[in-house]
Amino acid sequence: MGGVGEVMTDKRGLVSRRWVLLAWVGLWLMLCTAAVRGGEGALLYEISAEGVSPCYLFGTIHSEDPRVLALSPTIQEAFDRSPVFILETLLDAQAMARSLRIMAYEDGRDLAQVAGAPLYGRLVEAMAARGLPEAAIQGLKPWAAATLLSLPPTVTGEILDIHLYRAALTAGKRVIGLETIEEQVAVFDSLGEEDQILMLRETLDNQDQLPQLFDRLLGAYLDRDLAALARLGDQYLDQGDPRLADKFRRAVLDDRNLRMAARLDTYLQAGGCFIAVGALHLPGEGGLLASLGRKGLRVRALD
Repeated sequence: MGGVGEVMTDKRGLVSRRWVLLAWVGLWLMLCTAAVRGGEGALLYEISAEGVSPCYLFGTIHSEDPRVLALSPTIQEAFDRSPVFILETLLDAQAMARSLRIMAYEDGRDLAQVAGAPLYGRLVEAMAARGLPEAAIQGLKPWAAATLLSLPPTVTGEILDIHLYRAALTAGKRVIGLETIEEQVAVFDSLGEEDQILMLRETLDNQDQLPQLFDRLLGAYLDRDLAALARLGDQYLDQGDPRLADKFRRAVLDDRNLRMAARLDTYLQAGGCFIAVGALHLPGEGGLLASLGRKGLRVRALD
C-alpha cells in the first residue's frame, strides 16, 4: 500500500481509499469557506461545563503545510491532556470503503456517457496533468470527479486532520466521528445529474484559479483571519451557479453545524475531549462557538 495521497486504483479503476480521503477534504475546504461571518481570531477554544474537565474546540484546515502541522504549545498541550478525540468523521478503512461505493456508479454507466465526450475529454486532460489516469475516473459520478479535481496540491498527504487522527490513535485516545461519510456527502450525492454535470463543468472552468485560492486560504488560516477565509470562499462560489452555491452554503455549513452541535452535547457534558473540525464551522451566529454558548457552556479563546 502506498503512502497517503498516492494515486492507486483497484480492479474496477476506482481511486484508492487514501486518495478518496483527500478528495473529501479538498472540496470541504472550499465549500466550508462560504457564508461565514464573524471576526473570531483564534483557532483553539476552551469549552467548559460545570463540574467536569474542560473540552477544547480546534479549527483545522485541510493542509499538509509544515506551518500548519507545527501545533503551538497551547494546542499541543490541550490535545495531549484530552483522553477523547472527536473529529468530523472517522477516517478508518471501513469509512473509506463506503465512500468509494458512494462515489461510483453501480448501474453500469460510466462518466463519459453521463458527462458527454467534450466535457469528459477536458476532465481526462486535467486529471492527467495531476498524475491521475483515466481508468481512475471512468466509473465516478460527476460530483466525485469534481471533488478530486478540487484537491489542493499534496506531496505527503499528511494533512492536519489526518495528522491529528493518527496521533490520537497512537496515543490510545478514544476516537469519535460526529458524522458518517454518507451524511457528509449527501449534499453532493443528492444532486440531480444536470447539477452534478454543472458542478464538474464549473470546477474545470475555474482550474487556473485554484492554486492562488489555496495559497490565499492558507495565508488567512495562518493569520487566524476567519473573516478573510469567508470572503475568499464567497468569491469562489459567487463565480458559479447561484442556486448551487446557496444550496452548498446551507447544507455544508448551516445544517452540519446544527447537527454537530447537537451531537457534541453529551461529550461536552462529560468533559475531557479535544474536538477538531474545519475552522469555518466555528464563527458566526450559526457557528459552533455561538451555538455552544447558547447552550450555557463557557467558551474562552485560548490560541
